[in-house]
Order: sequence, then structure tokens, then C-alpha cells
Amino acid sequence: MIYLKNSFLGYNYPIEEAEVCFIGIPFDSTALNPGSKFGPAGIREALKVIEGYDSKLGIDIFGELKICDLGDVEIVPGSYELTAERIKDTIDSLREINREIFFVFLGGEHLITLPVVESLNPGTVIDFDAHADLRKDMLRAKFSHATWASHIINKVNLIQRGVRSFSLEEEESMKNLGKKISGSTYLTVDIDVFDPGIAPDTGLPEPDGWTFSDFCENLDEVIKSTEIKNLIGMDVVEVAPREFNSVTSTLAANVVKKVLGAVVSEK
Repeated sequence: MIYLKNSFLGYNYPIEEAEVCFIGIPFDSTALNPGSKFGPAGIREALKVIEGYDSKLGIDIFGELKICDLGDVEIVPGSYELTAERIKDTIDSLREINREIFFVFLGGEHLITLPVVESLNPGTVIDFDAHADLRKDMLRAKFSHATWASHIINKVNLIQRGVRSFSLEEEESMKNLGKKISGSTYLTVDIDVFDPGIAPDTGLPEPDGWTFSDFCENLDEVIKSTEIKNLIGMDVVEVAPREFNSVTSTLAANVVKKVLGAVVSEK
């Protein structure tokens, strides 16, 4: 069954024809500083107003790709387990229709990445993040925005970049992180990987973060390290906008645009 609502596009390609599929997941029930449930709406509003044309590529990215925005997963507030079931059911149902779709998920807190990864089952997960998110539990909760990565570290090749905040426990776990990309690849971007000066609207901002140029350099390295056909999806999480077209939402929209530029340039 598919649980979806809302859309940001004036025209949606049918799922059968679409190359890119947008799905929002407005879940933030484990967040210490909630607000990322408004992330999908904020990023969509920003996507409406930023230019689709990329002057470096000479391509109108949004015009070149066949995009379908299926709206938001209808989450169950307060229940990660039931929300995760809905996320997985939605992805599985969509892949039965079109297995070639490149997924773009708009979070939501970072815990939403866990059921997505469990459903897509990539060989490598690349995590751009300020936090390691490798705790075994958070305030005795097994499933949390601060624990999601601990559930996959021994199941997939997890590579992290930008991490600058972690516990002693997490530092030990980080010794088991991957170094080299292999197989199908999923990219997750926590907006707090950026410096709070350019991404203030997030739950747990950390100083000394990335610039947009830092992001582009890291993304370029990732793209060079894997065949683009192996990149199967991405998410942007932890955007907690206080208003529409905020600087953080606009940054997140440009993150999506940059990744899609890599996808379309290899068509």
C-alpha cells in the first residue's frame, strides 16, 4: 500500500515514466529539538523558486529530468515503528511499478533514513553529517535520530564525512566505518553538516561546519568514486524551517539540485 499526500510540481510524470521520485517524510517524533517535520514543506517551497538551470553544466536540471513528486508519507506521529512500516510499504510498492526510479526523500529527522536504507538495501551508504549518530540508544530509546546509523553499520558499507561531534562510545564504533565506495550507493545529507552561519534552521547545529563549496567538493569526490548508475537515491534531513523560503530550506533545495545535476549529466 502507498501512503502519500501533497506535491510541489505543476506537472508530475507518471510513476511508470519517472526518472526521479520525490517523497517527503515529515517525522520528527524522537528529535530533542523538533521542527524538522516542516522540512518537506519548506524544501518544496524553495524548490519552486530556485532556478533549475545549472550554468556550469549548461543544463536545466528540473526540465531535463522526468520528475514525479508523490507528496508526503502519511506518518504516524509518535510511532517510529508504524511510520517505518509505511515508509517501507510505500517504497516497495513503488519499486514494483518502476525499479529504475532515483528516490529523493525530504525529511524529517535523520531516523527516517533507517527504514529507507532497509528497504532499498544499498551496498554503500554515504552520510554527510555533523554527528556520528552511532549511539546504541538515546535516553534509553533504541530508535532515535542519534542511533539510526548504529543499526546499519554492520549491515552496509557506511562512510561518513563532515562528522565533528560524537561521544566516546561512538568514537570506538567509528573505527568500523568504511573507506571505499562499493556497489549500489545511497547518499544521506543531514543539513547540520553545514556551518550554522548558512544553515541555522536545524535541530542540533554544530560550529565549524561545511560551506556549500565544501559540500560540492565532497559530492564530486563521491561521484568520481562510483559509477553514477550505482547512485540509487538520496535524502536531505533535519531541516527545521521557521518560515517559507528560509536560508536553510533554500540551501537544502540547492543540495538536491546539485545531486540531480550529477544524475542528469550522466544520462
